[in-house]
Amino acid sequence: MPASLNDFSSHDQQIWDEELQDFVPDRVFDAHIHLFNRAHLKAGAADEVPWTNVDLRSIQNWAARLYPGRETHFLVLGTPTRDLDVMAHNRWCIEQVRQDPQSRMNRLVTPSCQVKEIERDVRELGYVGLKPYRLYSVTGDIAQCRIHEFLTHEQLELANELGLWVTMHLSRFHGCADESNLSDLREFTQQRYPNVKWILAHCARSFTYWPIRQAIEQLRDLPNIWYDVSAVTDIRPLITLFTRENIGRIFYGSDGVDATYFHGQYAALGRAWQYVDIDRFQLQFPHCDGRPILAIYEQLLSMKQAADIAQLSSQDVERIFWKNAATAFDVRFAGQEAPVSEPKGTLTQAMYARAKARIPGGTQLLSKRPEMFAPGVWPAYYQDARGCEVIDLDGRRFTDMTTSGIGSCLLGYADPDVTKAVQRKISRGSMSTLNAPEEVELAELLVEIHPWAEQARFARCGGEAMSVAVRIARAATGRDPVAFCGYHGWSDWYLAANLSADGAPDQLQGHLLPGLDPAGVPRGLSGTALPFTYNKLHELEQHFDRHNGKLAAVIMEPTRSSDPDPGFLEGVRKLCDRHGAVMVFDEISSGWRMHLGGMHLKYGIAPDMAVFAKAISNGHPMAAIIGRRRVMDAAQTSFISSTYWTEAVGPTAAVATIRKLQRVGIAAHTQRIGNLMRDVWTSLGQQSGVPLKVTGHPALLHLGIHHEQAPALGTLFTVRMLDHGILAGSGFYPTYAHGEAQIAKYRAAAEVVFRELADAIRAGDVLKRLDAAGASVRHTGFARLT
Repeated sequence: MPASLNDFSSHDQQIWDEELQDFVPDRVFDAHIHLFNRAHLKAGAADEVPWTNVDLRSIQNWAARLYPGRETHFLVLGTPTRDLDVMAHNRWCIEQVRQDPQSRMNRLVTPSCQVKEIERDVRELGYVGLKPYRLYSVTGDIAQCRIHEFLTHEQLELANELGLWVTMHLSRFHGCADESNLSDLREFTQQRYPNVKWILAHCARSFTYWPIRQAIEQLRDLPNIWYDVSAVTDIRPLITLFTRENIGRIFYGSDGVDATYFHGQYAALGRAWQYVDIDRFQLQFPHCDGRPILAIYEQLLSMKQAADIAQLSSQDVERIFWKNAATAFDVRFAGQEAPVSEPKGTLTQAMYARAKARIPGGTQLLSKRPEMFAPGVWPAYYQDARGCEVIDLDGRRFTDMTTSGIGSCLLGYADPDVTKAVQRKISRGSMSTLNAPEEVELAELLVEIHPWAEQARFARCGGEAMSVAVRIARAATGRDPVAFCGYHGWSDWYLAANLSADGAPDQLQGHLLPGLDPAGVPRGLSGTALPFTYNKLHELEQHFDRHNGKLAAVIMEPTRSSDPDPGFLEGVRKLCDRHGAVMVFDEISSGWRMHLGGMHLKYGIAPDMAVFAKAISNGHPMAAIIGRRRVMDAAQTSFISSTYWTEAVGPTAAVATIRKLQRVGIAAHTQRIGNLMRDVWTSLGQQSGVPLKVTGHPALLHLGIHHEQAPALGTLFTVRMLDHGILAGSGFYPTYAHGEAQIAKYRAAAEVVFRELADAIRAGDVLKRLDAAGASVRHTGFARLT
């Protein structure tokens, strides 16, 4: 029976009043709706097609009833059916759409549509994209056809040339989870047709939970993929989409009058689904006060519940309902400000200006300071981070090919398994007067992985954990001086190295970060922190000799950028044993990413204490100090205690992270991805002639430029990579979220950028280019901000 406004029942009104009016924003852009005119059916076909005549006025009237008081516009799709005069249908639809300047249309195409005719219509009539449909497959099989069998390569080439949208209802039984569809989408988006913008209709044709759940991680990695949620009434695919995808890639859509304006739903039955219209069945509801409602309201209820489960903000919901579409299709709603020509990243840069006025140094971490990357253009703030993708405050999407949260997110941002564990703990209370059992579970897990260790204490960040380790070592030995190599944080015990009694300048030079002023560090600590060089055992021996062997500890990373020389770590171990000093391995950066549990296990050298942070909990604050009982017991003689070391999120995240790291074989993955990046840098350096130097382990790579203007050239590299949607700098720490697709994207962009760097070197105008881009040369060490 044709849908009618008269079908809107009192039960529909009740659902709107009680549950939906506070959910649906005051603006709606329906990005999947159909117009239809039976006059365009070929002779003899009218009796076989039950669909209603639907013009623009009809859907506007329905919108006024469905979303009262909301301004609504549409992305209209031609209605695919057999025996349709496609040309006449498209012409009529676009004339209807033109009655609303803020609505848009995708042209219905079949394999028989001529490319010249499509191009003419796009240029002259204003279509923004194409609407193919599996019904027109050249194979005659509408259930199992491939994309190119109902959208020809010639048509795709045109769409790529013009940068068109393509709204597509995927075919094949498993929809987006079908390997042929995934393979085609990978090829089309990354190689053959990179300018086509794909809208995968119906949650990528996931009317039930299984396809989107299976495919979401692969789809997330593909560029130029969007989704509409039309006609999906099952909450499960919506939950997957809202929790696993970038909200900026999701459009609202209804599917229109004959698809969702009936009383019923698209019922999920396992991995299958069925259109259930109560008018088709003799259904009875003797035990229910309410009655079935419009399928479109079933969809909205599922969206509301999924949004709640995904913890979407009201701004996120607005993005889905209209803001994403307004940006994508250049739609201007009433009262919406006209676009202003502003520099890219205006909101993000404005936030950093505010920060510098209120936060000394601008940021809490030097390594996140924009001046360390590309002053003036680096996007300092994010609103969303998932996998290896971040979105800044202006909605710009970037693939993060830098240090992945300064090495803290080894599994990738917002890893779903870790996030699930943390959310569950938060929902049950993450802090109370009592202690969290997860810290005991974590201690046992760490000792299990490190058989040499017997006990553990916890903190919440690497710097304070190192301070705890030094305090314990000093308490255990009754000594003050410590020898160290490498970078170990901001604390007094470490910066005291630059209070050298003999006046030696910057003794921390060469220990990763130069230029650290010990301002504020008590001068009485002078001579208590003694630096030595990695792989130079004789320097450490000299410290022991000068202090008659009375050192409290030797503190070092087992490795940073290279493997230890044969016998070096063994020599350090022997010196500590001979003189009774505590051997402390700082595995804050090296730990877990190159070897499960830390590199000291790979090298076969057992310390007296080891310190972990960063990757141990995948972005949630957590740090661990593990060690031998004879040393760790000294924590009870010195006062080492803090309230927030007892909250439960940190250990919960750490347990979930470590157990996943054990399952996925993280070290082999980071080794493989890191080696791919090393190959990219090496080959592009040789190809472009830019003098590059690649150093470090595959999991902790560093890129250097051998040139007198290296900082300026490095800055220009970062600036230009931003234009390609990539965060890039002088380091790359691969994560589990990085794959070959990200490396391929990086390579394609870097090939272009390195050519420009070579040109800038030849022309000697790198500073001029930076100035034109609104950037200045990055800092290379610690410096006070003016």
